[in-house]
Amino acid sequence: MSSATTSPIGRWRVDLTGIRETSWPVIAAIILLAAGYPVLIWSNREFVLTVSQPIVDATGGLVQPTLLVYLPVLLVVIGGVMLWAGRLRLRDLSLRRDDLRTGVVVTVGVWLLMQVVGVAVLLWTGEPVQLNETWLAGGALAAIGALVAQLFGNALYEEVVFRAFLLNQFRHTIQRRLTTAARWSVLLALVASQVVFALIHVPNRLVGEGLALGQLGPTLLLLFVWGTLLAVVYYRTGNLFVAIGVHAFMNTPTMLVGPPDVGILTAIVLGILIAALWPRLERFTDGTRSDDVDDSYQQPSN
Repeated sequence: MSSATTSPIGRWRVDLTGIRETSWPVIAAIILLAAGYPVLIWSNREFVLTVSQPIVDATGGLVQPTLLVYLPVLLVVIGGVMLWAGRLRLRDLSLRRDDLRTGVVVTVGVWLLMQVVGVAVLLWTGEPVQLNETWLAGGALAAIGALVAQLFGNALYEEVVFRAFLLNQFRHTIQRRLTTAARWSVLLALVASQVVFALIHVPNRLVGEGLALGQLGPTLLLLFVWGTLLAVVYYRTGNLFVAIGVHAFMNTPTMLVGPPDVGILTAIVLGILIAALWPRLERFTDGTRSDDVDDSYQQPSN
């Protein structure tokens, strides 16, 4: 027997049979909203910052503009389009309460390991081990608020839209219309959904950040690679909350000590390790789903 049939290693953990399929008009509406909303917001960046500043000040920075920007679109996209117009359920978007505990444990564990690496880098380079300036200058609430804005705003939004929704809806369509092995439908859906994820950032990069067309290539490639990594983390763990946590730290490492770039790199490496070793790592978080795998992607017996 091959190792894929005798152990969970190498299997996907997202079972498409438990996820409803929605219509193409709903998918198109989600893509248009995902492309247009950031452009609308960040092309009016000064207005957004001005309007949100009183709330930021009143909360000591715990509530950030990024959170305020993404909460309304989360309500519209998930509540209005996906759940109401698309007739989906929260579990069709992998937003399951049973997954939350494992997601929190992994997210906290990743953050702690990032701090350990940060300390190790400082010791290795002979730098003093002390709190980063972000915690001293801006205050602890502002530093925590930046992470909260990711966990409940940007990272949550993008994981729901581009991983839990688009990836699975593309996979539904490919499996229904193409005669191909199941594993290839996952690969095609993954590539297509993450190409959309990368391309959806083009208007914002051009309008909001002012990049020239010639600068888009490396940015789009990096976005595609990041999106693919997060999609694999989601599919290997079957837990969207794990992908949300990794995504949040890739954007905002929230390092107590050590350079932020070290935190981002550590989050990426830990994401790769989670994707590669998840069935073995799961026993340290929550073993209740150890047998809940999508067997349609097992390799045939030898």
